[in-house]
Amino acid sequence: QYVDGTLVRDMDEKSIPKTCLQIGKIVGMLHQNGIMHGDLTTSNFILSPKHLFLIDFGLANRTKKPDDHAVDLRLFKEILNSAHASVMEKSWKNFVSGYEKSVGKKHCKKILDLVAVIESRGRYATVV
Repeated sequence: QYVDGTLVRDMDEKSIPKTCLQIGKIVGMLHQNGIMHGDLTTSNFILSPKHLFLIDFGLANRTKKPDDHAVDLRLFKEILNSAHASVMEKSWKNFVSGYEKSVGKKHCKKILDLVAVIESRGRYATVV
């Protein structure tokens, strides 16, 4: 189905951090409901005049495992760093803020701690 709007990937860099707050809320809702997207990139979010849509659930899984949710966040952080480096820090901060609003402070910290564990593994480069 066609969704009329703009891929977040193609948005003005100045607009991306604000949108990441909404993205974080959406991802948090997914995780709260036991869904891991599996391909969280700015290419899979479409902003229309009224809504933000998440598309392409081809790699999604039903899981409540915190490690799986951390993998989702780690990928999104990596994408921000590689495709939107100039606004990465503000975008990540906003994403985490939105995520925390959906999952709660305690659970958010748990997932972010797991993201740090993933980043500490040898084959992953640390993202600022």
